[in-house]
Amino acid sequence: MRDVIRLVWFDLKQELKPPVWIVMEWFTFGIQLFVYGALISQLVTGVSNYQQFYAVGFVVMMTFNIGSHTGRNFVEHAHEGRLPYLLSLPISRPKLFLAIVLQGGVELALLITIPLAITLFLIGNMTVVSIAATIATLFCLGFGVAGLMLGLSFMAFKSSDIYSAITIVLSTLVIRFSTVLYPLMFLPAGYSSVAALSPLTYGADLVRLILGFDPSILLNPVYAVAVLTALAVCTLGLGMFLLQRLVEGVKSA
Repeated sequence: MRDVIRLVWFDLKQELKPPVWIVMEWFTFGIQLFVYGALISQLVTGVSNYQQFYAVGFVVMMTFNIGSHTGRNFVEHAHEGRLPYLLSLPISRPKLFLAIVLQGGVELALLITIPLAITLFLIGNMTVVSIAATIATLFCLGFGVAGLMLGLSFMAFKSSDIYSAITIVLSTLVIRFSTVLYPLMFLPAGYSSVAALSPLTYGADLVRLILGFDPSILLNPVYAVAVLTALAVCTLGLGMFLLQRLVEGVKSA
């Protein structure tokens, strides 16, 4: 375990020296919530407090983005020549994969700390159980997305351009066709059908249910828990398999 922690810390030192990108994400969240969210909440009907609804959705979007960032780092390491070095270290593939996932988990924790605290303060009347359940849901979603992006990166790490194109298209579809911005019941039939396929729909609705939003505008929590659990287990399992089967001996272009 000590080897895993050393690898995680080695990468984090580079990411957080200084942590400008995290501060900028916090700043963006503040602008989006207190400017755009406050303005649009005056126009949206059917949601008792759309600014709170939007705050949860934006935290979920940030969770998705950090998962994408984890996969992109893996691709960049391949092109920088660091991947062959990591593969040459006397550390097992499962431990290497665990280090990659844990780094993403730490970055997720740092990224959403302030936005989530602001969101919880804005909503108010939170309990220890609801806060813990919210954090657990976000991490389950984050690990699931990270596993998905790592799976994609293993398939496309010969070309960072291919990976970037894939993730941009996927990000657009997964975020826009979801309930991070609007309740599923408000979406047109064609959009709602696609939104039901987005993992962010289940993550956002489950977090909102935990935080006390109207259950009538949200998905069944049983489905949400099942989808998020399956996403995390399946994608992380896929990433582990690909790391052991496909990466060894492959040279990046």
